[in-house]
Amino acid sequence: MPDTLRLLMMSVNLSGYGASNGFLGFFEKDTRYEPDMEESAVDFFMRYFRNDLESFVIASSVHANSDEVGHYGDAADDQRDSDLIQGLVQSGLARQFSYKKRFGRDPSSQKYTESVEKEWSDISLIKGDDFSSVCIRSLLVAKMVVYGLYGHCFIISPDWNLAFYPHDDFGFGVIGLGDNANVKVAHDFLAEADQLPGMHSIIRMPSKS
Repeated sequence: MPDTLRLLMMSVNLSGYGASNGFLGFFEKDTRYEPDMEESAVDFFMRYFRNDLESFVIASSVHANSDEVGHYGDAADDQRDSDLIQGLVQSGLARQFSYKKRFGRDPSSQKYTESVEKEWSDISLIKGDDFSSVCIRSLLVAKMVVYGLYGHCFIISPDWNLAFYPHDDFGFGVIGLGDNANVKVAHDFLAEADQLPGMHSIIRMPSKS
């Protein structure tokens, strides 16, 4: 597990995943947003890797800012967000706290910025089989849609040296970890995602470091 985290931190550009040397592509919506698009994307991921999920590892610094969750302004979305976060906090897959209480009330200060960056980069590894597929699904959906949820979230296959990540355009990206990433698995996944209604994939070869 520590080796997996070290490999992730060496391989992924946390400031911009697409700038990582091992970036292999992503899929996203290519039409107007339709209700449940995020759930369709997550269900595709869960279904595609249903036989492998138990061997996957979650690398996460996901946390919710309680000053924001439930305050987006749309009653239905706010209720959904609050329910998702409550479930994730209870399961141990996310933390929740007030940014104002922890970091102060001046977002423009250097101390505030440094504290937030430290919280984002505090990535820990969690064994996928320690949680139900329902909990993992909720985490992935929440990462795409919840207002006030922050941090990094990767679903890693140590066998294939691949890191998958959910993003807020309702899809997943893939980054190869190190020199032995299984590029074919990543590209097959993205090619299949390209067939989903309302989705399209961008497929890349890893850059030479």
